[in-house]
Amino acid sequence: MDRLSAHFTLTVATSSDALIARAFDDAPQTWASAEEQSLFFRDVEAADWAIMGKNTHLAADKPHRRRIVFSTKTSGWQRPAQFWCDPTHLTPFDLIAKVAHIRPLQKGLILGGTRVHDWFLAHNAIHKVNLTVEPVSFVKGLPVFSGQEGVDPLKIFTDRGFKIQSEKALNSAGTLYYELAA
Repeated sequence: MDRLSAHFTLTVATSSDALIARAFDDAPQTWASAEEQSLFFRDVEAADWAIMGKNTHLAADKPHRRRIVFSTKTSGWQRPAQFWCDPTHLTPFDLIAKVAHIRPLQKGLILGGTRVHDWFLAHNAIHKVNLTVEPVSFVKGLPVFSGQEGVDPLKIFTDRGFKIQSEKALNSAGTLYYELAA
């Protein structure tokens, strides 16, 4: 990834059993804490571009936000600052080139879902992870990564080589927040 000028951060909220949603249309704002949402919006504001799948985009459509939306059915500029693409034959470097004329992609924010996370992981392009673990259990739902084993959200990342940089409790309900680096 040395040739990348962009830095990609995965911001993800999970249940205590390591799921990012109960279903494709389950937006985190329906179950995540106010503290998590505050950190999420901090990350969104700091990013040049947010990268997400179609379902994540549709769960919280924001016409004015700069987004790269992964979709196998739709491609091209759908709005002045929203580029849709099939990532199958693309690399993170390609994404940088596709959006540079609108705004350089130096700080990319990976928002999900699972297949988007998988794509960045497969390209070794997740530089940082902002992980919030909420004290809720879904039992069934969408995992952080395809084929993940176990239900410890932190272990899912440390098993993949990410190192804990910081950890803290966000509230008295038990919401935990971790910053990890590749």
